[in-house]
Amino acid sequence: MAAKKEIKEIYSSLKNEINHHNFLYHNKDQPEITDVEYDQLFQKLLKLEDEYLFLDKSDSPSSRVGDTPQSDLKEFLHEVPMLSLDNAFESEDLYDFEKRVFNKIKKQKLHYSCEPKIDGVAVSLIYEKGKFIKAGTRGDGEQGEDITHNVKTIKQIPLTLNGNNFPKKIEIRGEIYCEKTAFDKFNKEYSKSDQKTFANPRNFVAGSIRQLNPEIAAARPLKIQLHSLGYVDQKNFFKSHHEMLDTFLSWNLPINPDIGLVDSIDAVISYCEKLTNKREALNYEIDGVVIKIDDVSLQQELGFSSRSPKWSIAKKFKAEEGTTEVLSVNFQMGRTGALTPVANLKPVKLGGVTISNATLHNMDEVERLDIRIGDFVKVKRAGDVIPKVIKVEKNKRKGKNKKIIQPTHCSSCSRPLKFFEGLTPNLDLSKLENEDQSCYGYSQFKETLKHFVSRQAMDIDGLGSKTIDQMVDKGIIKSIKDLYLLKKESFVELDGFAEKSINNLLSSINKSKNIRLSNFIYALGIKEIGLETSKNLSKRFLKIENIFSASVDDFISVDDIGEVASANLHAFFSDKLNIKFLEEIINLGFKLEAEKVTSQTSKLGGKKIAITGKLSFISRDELKSKLEDLGVKVVNSISKNTDYVIVGSDAGSKLEKARSLNIEIISDKNLDTFLKQNEN
Repeated sequence: MAAKKEIKEIYSSLKNEINHHNFLYHNKDQPEITDVEYDQLFQKLLKLEDEYLFLDKSDSPSSRVGDTPQSDLKEFLHEVPMLSLDNAFESEDLYDFEKRVFNKIKKQKLHYSCEPKIDGVAVSLIYEKGKFIKAGTRGDGEQGEDITHNVKTIKQIPLTLNGNNFPKKIEIRGEIYCEKTAFDKFNKEYSKSDQKTFANPRNFVAGSIRQLNPEIAAARPLKIQLHSLGYVDQKNFFKSHHEMLDTFLSWNLPINPDIGLVDSIDAVISYCEKLTNKREALNYEIDGVVIKIDDVSLQQELGFSSRSPKWSIAKKFKAEEGTTEVLSVNFQMGRTGALTPVANLKPVKLGGVTISNATLHNMDEVERLDIRIGDFVKVKRAGDVIPKVIKVEKNKRKGKNKKIIQPTHCSSCSRPLKFFEGLTPNLDLSKLENEDQSCYGYSQFKETLKHFVSRQAMDIDGLGSKTIDQMVDKGIIKSIKDLYLLKKESFVELDGFAEKSINNLLSSINKSKNIRLSNFIYALGIKEIGLETSKNLSKRFLKIENIFSASVDDFISVDDIGEVASANLHAFFSDKLNIKFLEEIINLGFKLEAEKVTSQTSKLGGKKIAITGKLSFISRDELKSKLEDLGVKVVNSISKNTDYVIVGSDAGSKLEKARSLNIEIISDKNLDTFLKQNEN
């Protein structure tokens, strides 16, 4: 029997050989061996792994086929915030960008890196000592979702970086996408088996990488391009952006082949024009060009705003326009009772996306455009995303084109529309029972319910838009109160619910009974009442019952509440049906905790505190709430004005910056002591 050392050497050599052929096939499109020969190598690898359990399979090519399904997507913390980019729509915007740069730095000659802006899904890859460790989505820029199990199936990504010239830890950022031809082929196969097809490549990618079962992602034609850097544990590891991209290539990481390095804004504009002309010929969707100052030392000097780097900008393509016909107009009702006219269009393809409807915003816009059913209209994707009607081709108008008239009554229940309007959200359907479910009241109730379960409101996981539509349409939920009376048998008629997902949803609903009063007030969807205003109401009234008898003047006395908001609140809480509803729902076991009124003697009142790293004993949201109760302003970025930084595990650049600025650092292990010392 061969010695362990010899087996490990054979195994390592075989992994390297397979990785080499994977790179040539998936990154270079230059295979050196046939599929049969590749399969023989792969089977040899699997046989070794099956026979010798001591082998380290963590970075094996065999792990790409899909690991154990996940029970949920865990959090992924960005050590360096994953910011968005400012946009330029005209050439003049690029000159203004350069002017802002020159106003801050003395250098008068700049080099710019230009690259296609892929319309995909942003991702961060973490490598430690050259080994791929984990991957996460952008999320809110501070915290995303861990999608390691799915990203690992993308064969372009090396599980071990090539060579040995890399930092101990590095976060590499890029975009996951799907090529147009692969997307079309996948959709055709889906339609043949009577499965629902995907609207566009980006939606396809977004749905694929958030699957709990990695075998689904492994079976889908996902690709990736890497373009930037997050955290790196060695300062000034790269001197320029271009050097960084060349290094990525040497590590066998895929980058875009159309990246250019130019020395003036005029050359940037020329690059943008060439790429615009080439756009349709590319086998992937792009929505603009990303321009970055190449010199890393200048990037550091320019720094960041709260939402974007000051050394980079995205030149967005002009919104694509197309002409199509208005087939009909529907009116959609929101949770406040407001109607929005929506044009149903003869499908037209713009920027790789099929457009079949567009918002008309309101009747003022309908009258301004003088749009009619049967008209031919110009449609564009505003910001390359939202479809919008911009012009009516009146020269093509037929004499019988029908004017759009806003309804005065519901077509199903015949009630006047003002019945649904006003300041009181539709919290139940009891007044609409036995009516046709196409009634506007049903649409209003659905929107109210979707707001009620949202993250900043009751934070109920597992109740997406489609599930809510199903539950209301099938009569499972007729009132928000019904949400808290659901049982396992309530889900029998619903699609896509297994026992585990039912249990998780019921658990999340039950958990939402113990929530802050401010979240509950916000969940009610009262017009003009946002989360911050809800917090002020919670601090002032302390209990929901105390709000029932409040006058308009009582509401006006609360911080940040004016005459309009106070009138809305009074209208809601003086409605007897609403009070009855609130009393019934609270009697189901709700425990609503009011915000604590900040003590004037709190040592932390007015202090600025940042949080970084993964906390061991408390969630970020919980800690943020505790700090705000003590009068703290929780900040995302660190500056000389930051008073404290609370640090968990895996803290990165924020910790380093705090040390460089001599800001007091609080370990999350000492958090309880720190909070108790500063409560009064």
